[in-house]
Amino acid sequence: MTEIGKKIETPQGIFYELEHNGEGNIYKNEDAFLNRPDEVCYVPEYAAEGHDNWLVPQTGDCYTHNSLLTLCRGNEEVCRDLFYNLNWTYPSTLLNEWDSYGYFDEIDGWYGD
Repeated sequence: MTEIGKKIETPQGIFYELEHNGEGNIYKNEDAFLNRPDEVCYVPEYAAEGHDNWLVPQTGDCYTHNSLLTLCRGNEEVCRDLFYNLNWTYPSTLLNEWDSYGYFDEIDGWYGD
């Protein structure tokens, strides 16, 4: 299972230390995505803005499987595609990009079918 970055527990709370993955700095935990739907599995690069040393508090822009699934309108296949394609950006940004390329045109129910 792939894990990029680190989850750090401190007396001040839980933080995610972002790590470079070749495209940007992120936290990404495949095991959490697959097995613990309410645990943080992805933190995008821009979530670190305003924080020191690439450390993002759990209260920041952190995503769980369930929060990604909500963005994907409950479509597990889209959610899985989204997780595995996130390299540095916010999930909503990637979904908007996919939409502009017609990714959702053939997905039942995406546009209220």
